[in-house]
Amino acid sequence: MWNCVSCNTENNDKHDFCIECGLPKPKPSTNHCSNPNCQAYNEVLPNSKQKHCGYCGAATTYWKEIQDLC
Repeated sequence: MWNCVSCNTENNDKHDFCIECGLPKPKPSTNHCSNPNCQAYNEVLPNSKQKHCGYCGAATTYWKEIQDLC
């Protein structure tokens, strides 16, 4: 089961869209700290759009990708 981030409706894992509002199922996060010396380097962060690591303050892989696009 997964809960919609928009309307909090509980959905079946087999469904790719929310049965209440139609929002797509969130994709798993691959965001992590970009500092190889940090304890969070190998941990996937629950917030896929987190910009900085809460342990060491380094940019996350998500934020580094955004900066590289600029």
